[in-house]
Amino acid sequence: MEPKISTRRSSIFVGEQHTSIFNRIMAKLIDCLIVVAIYFLGSAIWFPMGVLAAMSYAAMQDGLGVGQSIGKRIFGLRVIEDQMGLPCSFRVSFIRNIMFTMAVPLAVMPILWILFFAVAVPLIVLELYLIVSLDSGVRLGDVLGNTLVVEHLDDSLVAFQ
Repeated sequence: MEPKISTRRSSIFVGEQHTSIFNRIMAKLIDCLIVVAIYFLGSAIWFPMGVLAAMSYAAMQDGLGVGQSIGKRIFGLRVIEDQMGLPCSFRVSFIRNIMFTMAVPLAVMPILWILFFAVAVPLIVLELYLIVSLDSGVRLGDVLGNTLVVEHLDDSLVAFQ
């Protein structure tokens, strides 16, 4: 009996951009500002709580709602799982945001700053490079999670059009 081989849909590598680069970058900047705010609010109570809360939001942000972090919701974007077209789950959000999640403790602990600049910053630059240079506009996190970022108009806003 031959083992089943899982085929991975590769539409994330080919095709056209599903969103504007500007909207994706601005949405991520808003989410990064939220991570920083969560860190400072949590750290005001207890330092480890700030780090853990910021890491939790960074990891799970795209699993909120219908695959929308707060930044993506503001810019009318959402993350979908490429194979099914379903909104991003918390598990997939964790996979696609693992690099940003691991950057949080590296950025907030002075003893780890050397790792932040040696590892996290180059990965973030690579992510930006991929979004800008690939026709499909995917980043490394999209490849890991097999996700796409697409435009999404909230149903409650349709009545105003």
